[in-house]
Amino acid sequence: MATDHPAQSWALRSTLIAVSDLARSIAFYQAVGPFKEIGRNDAVVVLGERSPSAVVLILRELRGHQMRHGQQSLGLRSITFSVGSVAELDPIEAALKERDLFTSRNVMADGAADILRGRDPDNLPLVFVCYDDSKTFGADYYRAIAELFYTLDV
Repeated sequence: MATDHPAQSWALRSTLIAVSDLARSIAFYQAVGPFKEIGRNDAVVVLGERSPSAVVLILRELRGHQMRHGQQSLGLRSITFSVGSVAELDPIEAALKERDLFTSRNVMADGAADILRGRDPDNLPLVFVCYDDSKTFGADYYRAIAELFYTLDV
């Protein structure tokens, strides 16, 4: 007798939000939620908790422009999905490659995270990540994430 296996649950992990004033936005998000500063790289700051199950906001300041359209517009700039297993990344990678939307796949933080990057059909950057729960994430990991997101959609 066949048994139905429930799909691994997915969760939104983080969002990249382009902002016009980084300091103001940091203050706002820290006032409305549990968002501590956990990483920074130039005009990018990572806010959240140092846990793979926590929601993370990545804020990137757009310098010199109050409003722009397209890749440099204010607002949501990327979506990261946390997937349940590394095996789930393989069919996602295949689907992205089939549509010529694949960007890269790499392992970060000494194997703590396997990261798959691509784009949706409207060119919104997407990241799919699987975490090794037996590993820990230090400040270096979040600085690397800030650097990754600084270049994600430019």
